[in-house]
Amino acid sequence: MTDPPATPRPAATVAILREAPGGPEVLLTHRPPTMAFGPGLHVFPGGALDDGDADPRLLERLVPSPDGDPAGLHGPAFAVAAIREAWEESGILLASGLDARRFPSPAAAAGAGFADLILARDVTLRGDWLVPLSRWVTPPVVPRRYDARFFVAWLPDGAVPSFHGGEVVAHEWISPLAALDAMADGRIELWMPTSATLQQLAGVRARDDVHALAPRGPAPAPAVRIVDDAGTVTAIDVGGAGGVPGAAGRTWVVGQRSCVVVDPGDPSDEAADAVLDVVARRGARVVAVLVSSSDPACAGGGEGMALRLGVPLLGPATAHRQLAASLTTIVPGETVDAADLTVRAIADPGGRADALGYLVEEVGVVLGCGREARR
Repeated sequence: MTDPPATPRPAATVAILREAPGGPEVLLTHRPPTMAFGPGLHVFPGGALDDGDADPRLLERLVPSPDGDPAGLHGPAFAVAAIREAWEESGILLASGLDARRFPSPAAAAGAGFADLILARDVTLRGDWLVPLSRWVTPPVVPRRYDARFFVAWLPDGAVPSFHGGEVVAHEWISPLAALDAMADGRIELWMPTSATLQQLAGVRARDDVHALAPRGPAPAPAVRIVDDAGTVTAIDVGGAGGVPGAAGRTWVVGQRSCVVVDPGDPSDEAADAVLDVVARRGARVVAVLVSSSDPACAGGGEGMALRLGVPLLGPATAHRQLAASLTTIVPGETVDAADLTVRAIADPGGRADALGYLVEEVGVVLGCGREARR
């Protein structure tokens, strides 16, 4: 009998940006190879929530976001956790007040806890400096799971980072695209939520650009729709594409007994369960997961789905440059082996050189990049 999957621990992560002559740079820290979770990875500061993150005395010190919490997921305790983790791992204090500039570094704190240090000083926690971005849940097949809420913040003026040697062996400020190139070249190792967030931040040029990435509302429940008369292609409309609550996306299940899943862009358990429910209702099995591009809205849940099912993840060669996942390249003209319908990769109908479409030949439907069309 298989053990049930571990319950994800609530967690918070913050991508910290700073202005630079060539465009914004993001802080990446390198985890020691001895860490129990994510050894050797380059990550943003973050970690599991502590009980103290919901301490009413700390919440009284927290300035709320002026935009609120549209998705209902990035609440005050997560904001406190993100601020605490940023300080513990990088020495960056997202706070203001008379004592904010002379707040001790983690190394100089003499073992004092974050809450005690805050409450003993004239310091206000700046939740309004945090922009909520996304939610990522570790797939059920991973023994140590997290339900992580991602935020973005800008480095406060005058802040000087200092790093905790037990959790950080190195760090660098790097542009999001340069970080993705470093991953593609094998110089650093990322995990999927980090690479997806770097893709989302790649277009940021000014502070207002970050706010444009934020959730606009809660993610609606997945909605299932049959695409073709034979009932062999099913669309699942999801509301957390790229991990961003409220961002619309579309995933497809193609096949009758041997199916493929196309563009699982929503990494939430809810979206994955909706896909697997369609498969189970058919009494089918999944033989491959396909992504049409590396866009997080198309590929965000691809690695988790492939790991969960123990099947290969297939996609265009260009996706190797931006996806932190083991990807098998598929090129125009190739078909997916073992699927009981003919699913053929074709050039993207929208003309994108970095994307593919997938033609289901028996029903004449082209899928990919959030849209479907009759051939």
